[in-house]
Amino acid sequence: MGPLSTTRLLLRLPNKHDRNWIFALNHDPLWLRFIGNRGVHTLSDANTYIDNVHRHFSANGYGLFVIENKMNHRPLGMCGLINRNIFSAPDLGFALLPQGRGQGVGLEAGRRVVKFARETLSLPYLTAMTHIENRASQQLLSRLGFVQRGTLFLPSVTPQRFYWLHLT
Repeated sequence: MGPLSTTRLLLRLPNKHDRNWIFALNHDPLWLRFIGNRGVHTLSDANTYIDNVHRHFSANGYGLFVIENKMNHRPLGMCGLINRNIFSAPDLGFALLPQGRGQGVGLEAGRRVVKFARETLSLPYLTAMTHIENRASQQLLSRLGFVQRGTLFLPSVTPQRFYWLHLT
């Protein structure tokens, strides 16, 4: 799968050169608070995380993209579609490194992924969920057109706000 592009951003598949910042993202305080420990404790684990992203793309035709600044080629985070196996549609997921926050990066990347879901994948709708206290992500989802549909209570997971977006 080729990269997606916006005015400022390149959304591409991760590679082994991304392992250091993926390790850092997985240890960011906001990641740990709102997403949780994903088992990335070493650089080898970061490589496994990258391999899992590639497997997800191979199996589904979509997954998490690296959000890269086109000007300096620095990674700013990740955004893409995930199968959570609890919904009947892919789930929009995103996480930004500190240098990517507060600049409209999440909105720009999210819009491009939603466009990809609509135009390339022809999906009728998407889902999303956020930690119940993650106001920034909830505001971003609202700006992307998602509508809150309630709260999810899953075993061993902090309650999540559930969102829905019709693409047709």
